[in-house]
Order: sequence, then structure tokens, then C-alpha cells
Amino acid sequence: MKIRLYTDKCISCGTCAAIAPELFSIDSGVVSMKKDPKTFTDEQKKLAHEVASACPTGAIEITEE
Repeated sequence: MKIRLYTDKCISCGTCAAIAPELFSIDSGVVSMKKDPKTFTDEQKKLAHEVASACPTGAIEITEE
């Protein structure tokens, strides 16, 4: 799993941090990752996909490697 964050699209709404606070945070108005996606558990991968789908601006993109 590879996650790309488009910080120029982020509006700091906090949806990502609300859904998966162990994976995402909003710092200084920009989304960031709290851990490497390569270390995600299956549950965390599901949460990451949920976050990407819920992001209102599409600032989080997930691809499978």
C-alpha cells in the first residue's frame, strides 16, 4: 500500500484524523501520516481506505503496490 498526500488540496477539515487518529493528523493546517503505510495492519489498511474515500477534496490517494 502506498499513500500519497496532496497537501495543496488539504483544507484541514480533520476528517482523516477523526476517522483514524492513529494514522493521520493535521499539523499546521496540513494532513500528515503518523506511521509508515508499509507497517499498517489489515484493520489500519481498511481505515486508510475509508479515510481516502471520506476526504472531501481528494487529498489522500491510495494505491496498491
